[in-house]
Amino acid sequence: MVTGNMDDTGRMTELLSRKKALLAEMLELTVEQTGAIDSKSLERLQELVEEKQKRIDEIDRLDEEFTACMDRLKAAAGVKDLSELDASRFPGARELKQATGEVLALVGKISSIEKDNSAKCRELLEEIGSQIRRLNQAKKLNNAYNRPDAGGAPSFFLDKKK
Repeated sequence: MVTGNMDDTGRMTELLSRKKALLAEMLELTVEQTGAIDSKSLERLQELVEEKQKRIDEIDRLDEEFTACMDRLKAAAGVKDLSELDASRFPGARELKQATGEVLALVGKISSIEKDNSAKCRELLEEIGSQIRRLNQAKKLNNAYNRPDAGGAPSFFLDKKK
């Protein structure tokens, strides 16, 4: 049964390697999002969000397979957490732990930038909302003074001074 465990640790390390590559791409996209927010380029921001979502979907698929391998490995090793794996008994456990640490570090970087981006997006949305409110007010004023029915309508007030 140890052979199956080696297969699981190897597969898990491979999955983490693929996840790490996708997270590195997400980090780049997240940094690009900061630039798009700063330049108020909503179209570019939307493109970047869509690109990130593709990576997230792929990571979700990898995570499903990783979880299945992890559950088998934990059951076979009789542990509740991967950190409890004995590296001498399970070859590849050390690499697995290292890969997990690298993935977590990338997730931390992305999360930190996302927090900043989220705050900047809220500010941008407030600014855009304020502009929309001002435009709507200007439109109402314009409509009030330039009503199409006011031009040829008869006046009910007559000037009786003559």
